[in-house]
Amino acid sequence: MAVAHAPAGTWYGATLKEWIFTTDHKKIGMLYFVTALVFFVVAGLFGLLIRLELTKPGIQLPGLFGQEGADLYNYLLTGHGAVMLLWWAVVIWTGAFSNFLIPLMIGARDVAFPRLNAFSYWAFLGASLLVLLTLIPGNWIKMLWTGYPPYALNDNAGPTALYTLIVDLYGVSATAGSVNFITTIIRMRAKGLGWTKLNLFVHAIMATNLIQLFGVPALLGAVNLLLLDKYFHMNYFNPALGGDPLVYQNIFWFYSHPAVYVMILPAFGVFSEVIATMARKPIFGYISMMIAIYAIAFIGFETWIHHMFVSGVPDWARVLFSYTTVLVGVPTGIKIFNWVATLHKGAIRYNTPMVFTFGGILMFLIGGLTGIPNAMVSIDLGISDSMFIVGHFHYVLGMALTFAAFSGIYYWYPKVTGRMYSEGLGKLSFWLMLIGANIFYFLQMVTGILGEPRRYADYPPIPTWVTLNQVQTVGAVLLGIGILVSLINWVISLKGPKAEDNPWKSPSLEWSMTDTPVGPHNFKKTPVEVPEDWHPYAFYKGYHAHV
Repeated sequence: MAVAHAPAGTWYGATLKEWIFTTDHKKIGMLYFVTALVFFVVAGLFGLLIRLELTKPGIQLPGLFGQEGADLYNYLLTGHGAVMLLWWAVVIWTGAFSNFLIPLMIGARDVAFPRLNAFSYWAFLGASLLVLLTLIPGNWIKMLWTGYPPYALNDNAGPTALYTLIVDLYGVSATAGSVNFITTIIRMRAKGLGWTKLNLFVHAIMATNLIQLFGVPALLGAVNLLLLDKYFHMNYFNPALGGDPLVYQNIFWFYSHPAVYVMILPAFGVFSEVIATMARKPIFGYISMMIAIYAIAFIGFETWIHHMFVSGVPDWARVLFSYTTVLVGVPTGIKIFNWVATLHKGAIRYNTPMVFTFGGILMFLIGGLTGIPNAMVSIDLGISDSMFIVGHFHYVLGMALTFAAFSGIYYWYPKVTGRMYSEGLGKLSFWLMLIGANIFYFLQMVTGILGEPRRYADYPPIPTWVTLNQVQTVGAVLLGIGILVSLINWVISLKGPKAEDNPWKSPSLEWSMTDTPVGPHNFKKTPVEVPEDWHPYAFYKGYHAHV
């Protein structure tokens, strides 16, 4: 093998100009990560203000610049939902983790189209800067992240044109990224690295980008038709002039439900990486796990109408999509059982990445089990648009995904920075987040069962509702403190103890064939070639981690 003659220094040792004009996948991944993390914090603060408003009846939020406190609430609700979903839950995987890790996991020097990769980030940053413009009171978007007509066609909903432009730039970025990573995974794998030797995280990113490639055009179509409706009076969705709002909902949810799996499939990939490594065992049923990933992605496109059970769709559609919604639980269940089987008789290390993985699986399990009633039409008709849906959604996506992201950050922190994090602060963060999230979101589901509606800035002073909302606020504060502890940990650990090249003793390529932190040209030797008996989860007796 030829030796790669890398320049001295680390991959992140570069000038500001080099960072701005970079096409290095590692730097672009970090740009995505920092941007996503900033917006995660902003969206989290929005969420705390929402929780403050709901702590007791009445309007607590101040009226600003001639607008009512309820208008501010609607803006915060819109911003929290849109930013947390698109700027954190999607981009942390499709932009940050995938950019940094995928080439390293498949033995590639970079992605297939480095300049397109850079363009993807800058288009995303353009959308991000437009989001910041909405902080100006006259630019408040108050129609929630879904942008449902006919309310979105009302002047009080805010600037629909700005909403559309943000989504358009975001969609261009997402499409460019999906083309890039699908091509990279198909065409740039190292010699000997077949489809059944890829990390499950790589398969998850592949499935995620297939969803993005086929689904994002539907989202762009929906919001651009909304623009034509509001400003050019095309009347696609205006029922007063012959339009139909259900057309918008069908187009919007055709992407926006599969987007759930854009957010959660990479989390499943992280769980698989961490469990195999920390249990020192090969993934149980690797082939079934791989098939389950793509099955979830495919079935995800066949479930969108379960978001519309109360919107007047025909009964046959309700029944059909009730079955498909339950069906997606089959491949998901396969993954849960296989993780448990992998842990069986494993030499488990209960470090920070592992406890966050356990927490993420627990949160997803609670969210998934509470999702089964939602799939039943008769039950959904009673709990739709209640706080039960909000609690369920935050379990299955918000928390399962965030615990997975934190697990992944801790797991690959040494590879990215060359330093080890503080285990004490990591575990303190985990317990605060786990306790706070369960107090918050479980009680949210309880208030939903008791009849509290979602999306409203105010509610009647029913004593049980008031008490449960006050306890939820305590949980939200604990959750926020837990997240803050991890943010502090990541910053101060930049000067922590030096990490070994392969601190987890993993055979996966990003650990076994690269320096820590990663060198400018990724691999110690190029071209990368894996032996016939190599596998990323080869934790069996007699196998050496170094290829």
